[in-house]
This record gives sequence, structure tokens and C-alpha cells, in this order.
Amino acid sequence: MQLHFQEIRPGDVEQELTQKDQFDTDKVPLTATLVREALQNVMDARAPDFDQPLRVRIAFHDSTADPEFWQELFTGFRHHLEASGVSIEGIRLDAPRFLLIEDFGTTGLRGATEERDEREFSDFWRRVGKSHKSSGKGGSWGLGKLVFPVSSALRCFFGLTIRSDDGSRSPKLMGQTILSTHVLDDKRYVPHGFFCDLGQDGIQVPVFDDGTVERFRRATGLARTDQPGLSIAIPFPREEITGEALIPFVIEHYFFPILTGELIIQIGDETISAGTLEQLAERYPAPVLKDGYMIAFIKALDASRTADAPVNVPDGWDSSAGLEAVLDAALVQELRARYLRGELLHFRLPIACNSIAEGRLTGSFDVFLQPAPAGASPVPLFIRNSITVPNEASYFTNPQVFAAVVASDKVVSSFLRDAENPAHTSWNGRAEKLMARWRTPGSTLPKIRHSARKLDQLVGNSENIIDPDALISLLNIPRPATAKKRKVPNPISPPSPTPPEPTPRPYRIIPNVGGFTVKGAGESAISEMPMSINVRMAYAIARGDAFKRYDRNDFSLAGATDIRIQADGATSQPAADNVLLIEADAPDFSVTVSGFDPNRDVIVQSNRVRA
Repeated sequence: MQLHFQEIRPGDVEQELTQKDQFDTDKVPLTATLVREALQNVMDARAPDFDQPLRVRIAFHDSTADPEFWQELFTGFRHHLEASGVSIEGIRLDAPRFLLIEDFGTTGLRGATEERDEREFSDFWRRVGKSHKSSGKGGSWGLGKLVFPVSSALRCFFGLTIRSDDGSRSPKLMGQTILSTHVLDDKRYVPHGFFCDLGQDGIQVPVFDDGTVERFRRATGLARTDQPGLSIAIPFPREEITGEALIPFVIEHYFFPILTGELIIQIGDETISAGTLEQLAERYPAPVLKDGYMIAFIKALDASRTADAPVNVPDGWDSSAGLEAVLDAALVQELRARYLRGELLHFRLPIACNSIAEGRLTGSFDVFLQPAPAGASPVPLFIRNSITVPNEASYFTNPQVFAAVVASDKVVSSFLRDAENPAHTSWNGRAEKLMARWRTPGSTLPKIRHSARKLDQLVGNSENIIDPDALISLLNIPRPATAKKRKVPNPISPPSPTPPEPTPRPYRIIPNVGGFTVKGAGESAISEMPMSINVRMAYAIARGDAFKRYDRNDFSLAGATDIRIQADGATSQPAADNVLLIEADAPDFSVTVSGFDPNRDVIVQSNRVRA
């Protein structure tokens, strides 16, 4: 095993990996990103025949027993580091300290090792920002794996894998460094280098030699022998990465699979499991677990999943008729009575996801609701394959109810995985991967997002509150001179001597040539996020109600017309031929609708929808 860099050929395009900066920010520190990215792929890579809790070992090891091994391995590496501007002052390359992250019960990195294919080994070692995961399983290893070299002072890491489909249980060892484009001895090199052997055509291949693998395993302190999974060894971890620093983020991001018995994590001498998490949460407070109520809710939820006796909601619940149209009236009354008593309700909802490759696929997901006791501070949970997607919590806003939307079904998990942002913190109805694999995803995702809110409204006997805004005429039609003014009745009571300050509008509508823009108010709208807005539009007419006399031959948002929609900080989808539903996440969001006939007047009506 040696270090290999490829030279840049005269016609090659140079490209730096600028995404490295996103893994350590003021808002999300490196320790949090490392925990979330490493464990997310573990949760997605469970071996199909493994029915025990997944286990992850995180440890630190000082390698002092075999300095000759590291001197041989790092020969020449020092010069590439210096040429890339990486300081190694004070670092002894012959005595590295290692951060170890090992998972057990997973598939390992399957697939071809001596050529590219569309499986995990190639995704992990030979691709950045692209994966081939489907069906919600398999560990994607897209951009997330960049967190490993970012965590190293040497910008490198090693991986040893044993694959679940390999009967020989032969370990495969490889390493990678990601520096910058650099010049050494008058030769220009790409950022990526590999600690590996070379196969045909110079492709980087893992080391199979038992002697080298065993020497590496002993020198790094890896625990893996013949168990399937992946072991990551990061030399010279950055000083802020310690066991004490990692534990709080493990609890914060992975409390759900830990409490439901799907994951056990060992960090140093500390075991984080369903039996120990509640006690550890007192020592390492996580906002979502600041009282014991959330833990009790998750345990009750898990017991309900085990019993598997949900209220099966019939097809059609997501139609315009709503939930009450498909559920028996007597059942609804019974559910309301149980809800009033504070019981946990478990629903299973079917949903169709339209795959471009496979056609219409029917899946399901679960919703759990339980009124919170006095003093509790519920945080809504949106779960995909036991992974919490925290930013989706904004789509359930009842502060008196525990709510969880849990997607473990193969179809729905795959759909939602394609909708996730790179940080796995939110779903995007217009994500590139989602749009490439699914038809009309922008209409499917809101049904999942808003399901808990709609069920809570049903069993809590609450209703949507619609705050209609004023009718806005983008290009006003002059009022006829003979038009009579409507009489305004006298107020019942005199106005307050000190009228309240007007509430700032969280958004406004700006006319453009051939269209309009719905624009967020910026800082004054932060408290209103996320925000749902229904926007109706029609061509103005001289008499009568323009909306009642709307003709889809004029234009149609859902049809093949010239109407164009561009959104930033929001998602949008046609709710009808002349109705646009906007889901705004950013306070300075912008949705521009253009392509109307510039010779005709357009009027727009917006309705704010509140949960």
C-alpha cells in the first residue's frame, strides 16, 4: 500500500473541493457534522438479514507500537502536504493518534473494487456528491464522507471494510487524502490522493494482503476482525474532536433510533443505549430531551409500532374532500374521545409516489399524536428510516401535542431520501434528485408534511384558519365614473383612543411586466416562518367576478402554457389551474410568476393559511 496522486494532464479542468467549508460553520460545528454524517450512513446501511441493534464504536487510539509502518506509509506524503499549504508543524508522522468509527451489522462497502459500478464501494471511494442509493437503503456516501478528511489535520482517512455478501469475509483496506491542486517537482497534481494498490489501467484498488491489513489493524487499534461493516480511521483528528464533545450530538441527533432499540453507540467507556440514554441526557442536555416527556412519548410510540394495530386511514384521505370524508363518523368520535383523555393515537396512511422508472408505487407512513401533559415542551418529530429530519418540525405547530411522522416503508423512505438536503435536515420538493426520479413530487411531499397537522385538527376538532388578504390589482381597472359607492355602516363602538400598532405584513406582492412576485418581508417575517400562502390569479374583466369567470384557455398553471414559476427560499406547486400553493421557508423568500399576456390586466388574491 502506497500513496498515489494523479498528474493533471494539459487538457484537464482543475477543480477544487469548495464543499469542505460547509462541514464546519459557526452555526453547525464540525463535531455535530461528523456525528450526523457518519451515523446517518450507518442507519441507511443495515444488512438485510441483521435484526439486532446496529452497533457503532467510536474510540481514540495512540499508535506508538509500530513507527516503521507509518514511516513507510507516509513516505512522500509530507511533501504533498507542504505543497498544498497544509502545516504539519509539531506533528510526528511516525506516531499518529487516531479517531476510530466502526459500525457493525451493516452491509459494508459492496460492489466491484477493480472497476467503477453503481454500488457502495465506488460511491464511497470514487465519487463526490453523487450516489446511487435507491429504495431508501444502502448508505449513500455522497458529499457526507468529506467530513472524514476535514476532521484530520492531515486531510486524510482510511477505511477497512468487510462486505456482508462476501462469504470469504476478506477485509479490504484503502485510504484517501483530499488536499488542493498542487505543484511538486514541477508536476501538477489533482487534490485526491489514495493509499492503495494499483490495478489495471492504473485504477486505485484496495489492499487485500493479510499481513498489511493485520499490521494496519493492530497499529490503529481497530476492533473489527471478520464482522461485516466499515471501519474508519482518521489520523491526527482535530483538537476539538473529543469523546466528551461528540456525546451531546449523538444524543441530540440520534435519540430516536437509540430509544427504539435500533442503535447502540460506544464512545470510549460510555455506552449510549435505550437503557442509558435517559440518564446520559441529564449529563449532556439536548434541547429536544430537556424533560422526560419526549422520552416517554417515544417509548410509547415504539410500543405502539410493536403492537402494530394502527388506525388504517383509507385511500382518498389526501383528496380535496379531506380526512373526514373517508373516516367513519363513529370512529372519528371515538378517536376524539380518546384524544381528549390524553391517549396516544397511531395512524397509518397510504400514499402513492409516482416513480419515473417504475410507475405508480403505493406505500405508507405512520403518524403518532398524543396530547402533552402540563409542563411539557413537545418538539415534532419527522423521521425517515430512524433518522430525524429536524427542520421539518416547523410543519406541525400545535405546542400542546406530541407528534411524530415516521416513514419506514420502502417506497416512502426512498421518496423522502431523494428529497433530503445534503445535511439531512430538511426535505425539498424541488430537489434535483427528487425531480429526476419522481413525477409531481411537489404535490406528494406536502401531503406527508401536513398529515400530522390535519389529523390533529380532525381529532382535536380544530379547523384551518384562513386569513384573507386584500384583493390586489396588479394593473388596476379604472372604476366607472357612474359607479355607486357602497355605504359603510357606522361602527358599533367608538374606535380605541390609542389604536394598536399595525402588524407588519410578512410578505407583499410586487407587479412585474407579464406577471408578479410574491416577496417575503425579510427580518420582520422570521417569526412567521414557515408560511403557507394560497395565491389565486385571473385576467381582469370589466364586469363581474374575474375569478368565477376564469377560463383555463387563458392560462393554466398545471397545463402546457407559457406560465413560468421561479422560487427562491420557498417551494411552489399548482393547487388548481389558477391557484398556486407557496410553502415559504426563508423570510426573504421570492416566488416570481411570469408569462402572462402583457396586453391584459392580471389580478391576484392571496390567502395566508395558518395551522
